Amino acid sequence: MTENEVDFFPLRVTSVTAAGKRRFDPEGKRKLIEACMQPGASIAGLALKAGVNANQLHKWIHLRERATGTAMTAAGGPVPSAFVPVVTVNDAMSVAQRANGA
Repeated sequence: MTENEVDFFPLRVTSVTAAGKRRFDPEGKRKLIEACMQPGASIAGLALKAGVNANQLHKWIHLRERATGTAMTAAGGPVPSAFVPVVTVNDAMSVAQRANGA
């Protein structure tokens, strides 16, 4: 990331609600999320530089991934499937028998 790409640090607050909740510039927020999705990016470090809570930034990233359907791993590749094949004991025995030539 070059100096020109970090011109949005810290994020500009556009408004503050009566409860104290801050609203951030959407363009700066988008750039911050994109910077976090780069391989090797430190989300906590970028959050600190941007002046936002790291947990809030994680939430923004998660919401972006859900909206676009592009979950990414830390290495930058797609997330592997969380599903694993289920093999019952009977299936395992028949596979073992076939392997032994029975």
